[in-house]
Order: sequence, then structure tokens, then C-alpha cells
Amino acid sequence: MASMTCEEIGPGCPADGSSLGYPPNIAASVIFMGLFGASLLGHTVLGWKHKTWSFMIAMFLGSSSEVVGYLGRILMHNNPYRLSTFLIQIVCLTTAPAFYSAGLYLCLSRIVIAYGEGISRVNPVWYTRFFITCDIISLSLQGAGGGVASAATKPTTMDLGNHLMLAGLIIQIVSLLFFATACIDFALRVRRYPSWKTATYSKLRESTRFRGFLWALAISFITIFIRCVYRVIELGKGWDNSLMREEIPFIVLESCMIIIAVFVLIFFHPGFGFQNKFNDLKYHPVPGVEAGKEGVSLMAQETAYAR
Repeated sequence: MASMTCEEIGPGCPADGSSLGYPPNIAASVIFMGLFGASLLGHTVLGWKHKTWSFMIAMFLGSSSEVVGYLGRILMHNNPYRLSTFLIQIVCLTTAPAFYSAGLYLCLSRIVIAYGEGISRVNPVWYTRFFITCDIISLSLQGAGGGVASAATKPTTMDLGNHLMLAGLIIQIVSLLFFATACIDFALRVRRYPSWKTATYSKLRESTRFRGFLWALAISFITIFIRCVYRVIELGKGWDNSLMREEIPFIVLESCMIIIAVFVLIFFHPGFGFQNKFNDLKYHPVPGVEAGKEGVSLMAQETAYAR
């Protein structure tokens, strides 16, 4: 960690001696702060319109963190040595995508119910419980690691913070991989057991809006996953590695990836994709329906969701 006596880049205070190793590009930071601000507004308006409250909260927290994080980078432009702004950007930008991941997780159980919960190997409610729990653990480790690292005055403390953040990111990647596996497995079972599909949401499933939403969800997942892999590689090499001290990889693999993930879910919002049935697709215990078991009573399932 560079000396905290430096006020700005100058003689005795070179840019490569700062925490990031460069002064953040102010134009790029302003652009991304503006874009995430727009996404914050967009998701709030759409969430309110379609009453997708849980999804709206996840996206609101993610975009709010991104806005604050890029504000921190703007403030670091003239003084990349300031501890408070470094803390703001490292914690907020590291943890924000975990909130977006939570938004993806909230959609899976509803997709399962739209096709027929009897097709799934597990009760739909467990998808949300498991993945959100993983997300909370990941967020806690990343936030704690960012705080420890940014306040560190010794190399050992810096390493501790780095390891905590790295552990949180690895948990997030593993969680995303499990999520992808669950999605692929369910998709294969849908193809294998077409007669198990519920008739209640047949028009919804066949609509262009719903299929577009599924593609948007896949794109959002891929971009978030790419970003997490980049962050793991970056942190895995320690604080002074060349990848961490270059801004172009950060802009391409962090900023651009997350912008794509967020905006694709504005253009194909869950409220739009589920056609205002987001809350109707919450899990309700249905007598006679057991996830993943052949002979499931589709009549009981359809009767319950038709109420």
C-alpha cells in the first residue's frame, strides 16, 4: 500500500505507487456511473410497474452499489491515494454483481413453476433458498475482505483481505455453476417429459416475450460469470499483479460485462417476460404434486395455480 501522505499524483507520488496503480479514467467512470444510474431508475420503474418486488430490490441494491463504486473511482482520479475512496470503490464494485446474481436466482423457481414443478428434481422453493444463501455468504466474505484490505497497513493484513475477497468470489462462481447445472438439467427434463408440462401457463411459455426473457437471463448469467472469473484471476495473483494495475481489462471484463447483464434484463424484464405473472408464479404447496416424481398429479397442480 502506498503512502497515505500523498494528496495527488506528482513528484514523489507516482500513479503506480497508488492502490490501483493508475488514476481511474474520469470519462469512463462518469459514463459507467451514468449508465448504472439509468439502470437503477429503469429497474425501479419496471419493478414498480410489474410489482416484481424481490427482483426489483436485488437490482436496486446492485445498481446502487455500482453507482457508489464508480463515484469512488471518480474521486480517486485526482487523488488515487485516498483510503476512503479506495474503500468505496473496492467494496461496492466487488460486491454489486452478487446482488444481480440474486435477481437471476429469484427467476429460476418461477420458470420451473411455469413449465410444471413436477418436472423438476427438487421442490422449486429450494432453488431460491439454496442460491440466495450462497449469495449471502459470498457477499459477506467479499465485503469483509474489501474492508480489511483497504484499511490494511501491513502486507499480512492485505493478504488476509485479498483471501477473504477471493473466497467470496470463488463461492459466487461455484454458486453460478450450480445454477447453470440446475437450469440445464431442468431444460433437459422439460424436453424428456413434455407431457408433464402444466397447461395453465402454456400460452406464457409459447410467447416470444417469455422466450426472449429466457435468452436475456442466459446472456446476463454469462456476462456475470465472465466478470467473476476475471476477478478471481485478478485477485488470485495478489495486489501488485499487472492485471490489477491495468484499467482496460477492468473496463472490458468488469464494467462492460455488468452493464450488459443489467440492461439486457431491462429490455427483457421479468415482468415483461412473465407477462405480469411474476407473483402468481410463487411456489405454493400443492397436494398430490411431488417434484421429480413420475406420476405427478398435473390436475392438482393446475387446479391450485388456477385459483
